[in-house]
Amino acid sequence: MVGAGAAVFAVMGYVIANAVPDRTVGTQVELNPKLIAFILGESQKEVEKAIEFLCQPDPESRTKVEQGRRLIRLGQFDYKVVNGEKYRAMRDEEKRREQNREAKRREREKPHRPLKGEDATLKKLAAGEITQEQADATAAVTREKARRSEAR
Repeated sequence: MVGAGAAVFAVMGYVIANAVPDRTVGTQVELNPKLIAFILGESQKEVEKAIEFLCQPDPESRTKVEQGRRLIRLGQFDYKVVNGEKYRAMRDEEKRREQNREAKRREREKPHRPLKGEDATLKKLAAGEITQEQADATAAVTREKARRSEAR
């Protein structure tokens, strides 16, 4: 696809984003050139040319399945996405990463639970039995111990 033009890359991005699994075909996508042209801000002719390009054999393709074609026409607007499983796996991996980022964000938003020993230090500080510097030093030691135990 190198040097194929922006419309080809845009249409392929649309294909990957809108492809759905199909029991008989594998992965399928509906491509209506008029609709895609409106979405992408391209002319209908450019979109039609891009779809035609993606249906052509590509001897330079790294994937030799179907002679390097990216799409195979099934009907008026229906196409088989040749490497659909590969693209879906990429999207699923990104979805998993996003879920992990969201879980970490929620974890960070939770109120801080004092570590073992912090409650006693805070009580001593409030009672004036220790100074702020002593409390900070104790907290640093407690946190380092907790960090080391988590690393194990």
